[in-house]
Amino acid sequence: MGISAQRTAESSDKARSSAGRRLRDALVTWREETLPKLPDQFKNAAPTSAFFIALFWLTVILFGMDHVMAVSCYTTLFNVRCRKYNAPSQYLRFFLVTLLALAAARAATLNLPLCIAVNLAMPFVFVFMRSSQLNPRRYFPYMMLFMFLQLRPELLDNLGLQAAALLFNCAVLTVALLIAGVVLRKADESVNRLHQNIRRLAGALQYMADNGIDQGTRPELLKLRADFSELAYAAREDSSAPDLLSNLFDMFAALAQRTAYLVGRLNWQTGDQCANAPYLRELADLTRDVDRIINTRDNRILTRRAEALLADADAVANDRFRLFYRSYLRMLILILRDAEDPHQVRWRLSTSNQLRVSYFRKHPSLDSFEMRFSIRCGVVLAVSCGASLALPVDHLYWFPLTAFLLLQPFATESIHRTYTRTVGTVLGSVAVYLLGLLNLPYEGVMVLGMVLITCLYSSTPGSSVLAFFATTYALSLASFSIGDRYAIGMRLICLAAAGILVIGVNRLVVPTSDRTLFLANVRQLFGMVERYWELIRKSLHERMDAAAPCEALLHFQMVHTQAAHYIEGLPVSTEQERGYKLATQHVLFCLWELICELEQLELLVRMGDIDEAEYANLELFERIASDCCQPFAYDKRMGPAEDLLDRFQEEDVRYVLQQYLLRAKWLADALEKARGLIGEKPSYVEEVRDVA
Repeated sequence: MGISAQRTAESSDKARSSAGRRLRDALVTWREETLPKLPDQFKNAAPTSAFFIALFWLTVILFGMDHVMAVSCYTTLFNVRCRKYNAPSQYLRFFLVTLLALAAARAATLNLPLCIAVNLAMPFVFVFMRSSQLNPRRYFPYMMLFMFLQLRPELLDNLGLQAAALLFNCAVLTVALLIAGVVLRKADESVNRLHQNIRRLAGALQYMADNGIDQGTRPELLKLRADFSELAYAAREDSSAPDLLSNLFDMFAALAQRTAYLVGRLNWQTGDQCANAPYLRELADLTRDVDRIINTRDNRILTRRAEALLADADAVANDRFRLFYRSYLRMLILILRDAEDPHQVRWRLSTSNQLRVSYFRKHPSLDSFEMRFSIRCGVVLAVSCGASLALPVDHLYWFPLTAFLLLQPFATESIHRTYTRTVGTVLGSVAVYLLGLLNLPYEGVMVLGMVLITCLYSSTPGSSVLAFFATTYALSLASFSIGDRYAIGMRLICLAAAGILVIGVNRLVVPTSDRTLFLANVRQLFGMVERYWELIRKSLHERMDAAAPCEALLHFQMVHTQAAHYIEGLPVSTEQERGYKLATQHVLFCLWELICELEQLELLVRMGDIDEAEYANLELFERIASDCCQPFAYDKRMGPAEDLLDRFQEEDVRYVLQQYLLRAKWLADALEKARGLIGEKPSYVEEVRDVA
């Protein structure tokens, strides 16, 4: 018994020591990192704070205090969009999605069964419409609006007044973003970044021509590829650039990818001995000239120059370099032709190609982030909003509100948010209790509320500081109607209930640990290889927009990078674990090479290098390859595909298909060696254990 008591005391001492260290670390971080950044944070948050305050009081004056809850949602939209380019369609989306959220909220407040059904369904609408695995929080503003609207069912009884208030908010948001676009001119930043990256690409080609590839060149090529891809992906996902620029981002990202992949795999000689140096210098000069004239209307001189270089490409001896040289020139020709007239229809993805790209990126299966998160979000909203609707408890709507804020796309984020929200809420409750002792008048509380809002939008998202200001602001306003003590008690009870609900759902409903996400990513990658074959088959018989395969490649790269990052971080304690890790890295390497070969093949199809008489042979090759994608295998079924190679006249086509078969064989071998990490899909019990 004495030993047990001693151990208990030691454990308590360690816990207190650990808590003390965390407190000291937090104070040091606040003094050395947070405090010096405060002036810049207040400056950056000034437009958002001003928007909230203006919209808050306009709404109060025109529609009354009851209708200010939605102001936070439109402030979030303003904060997200004010430093980005906003297309005309973006403003229309504000109004349309607002009406959709209002209609869904009205249906959800009619009765309990409808509440549960609508709250289970709407996350699928907003997550699949707005979010992606690489940009997971885009659902947040619109989902928050939908949830906020159903928290006060009595306001929806006067649907016309509520709709008028929301549409007024949309109008103010539109005007504010138009002003921000003129003042901040953020669209120019995208143009500047594009030109900087083009010049870097030209410089990389020139350096390789003069020096070959050394140890510093490969990392620069990979970094350049990543920077182009990030720019292109962000432009598409966030609609943060005009359509013309988005397509240019896509195409130049494809050029950077080809340079990093195709050139990077050659055996180089340095200096004047490099056999391909003259061709690289031509590409470097042409790329620099494209950078200088890309914003003009007449690109025909450069187009003819690129076509002349392409006509002489047969003189290139090395098969791999010749394929790279041709594909690079062909993409430049596409860029020059299309950029000459930014009003051409082909700059925009057709409806059919938009659907294909969406299906490629957001495949509806349990392996996709969108499906798994939509299910968890739907369960949390159905339970919390159902309880709020069914139980006649004043301000119980803080339960679904808090649960929604605690629920994050990934379980580790939810755990962190639960901790920061708890700390901030407790401290905010103490602050409100102390403020209540001052008996501030209504005017004083409202002035304090505006100060708190300014501090809130100057705080780091997801931090305890933000939760503190949010709690203090909300409880200060609520104290007028329900009193300080009841407000504080209800806020803390709702926080505890929300935390229990979110933790339980994250662990028990389609749990997604880092390992589960990695395995889902790998399955997605194999599925995307299969769907890329489908894109190629479609391009044989229909016009395929140049941006469609570029976007597919970008999404593959983003998921691939996420999977590779997980593997790189795995610890290796035994020789067996080291073998599994190396084999899994080889699997990811082979998958990347497969998709690159498919991208090359799609370009050859689009450029007309495959005769129509050969379409049947390519479709047969596609069917065989697709059948072996899931589960991936290289067996006797691939024999007929190997026999088809000699039936294609164009040497580049034969070369690409041959490389696909070679890399498919490597991939099948690597998969056998990586079964310890990429084995069968984990069971439900294993997924729960991983999250716990």
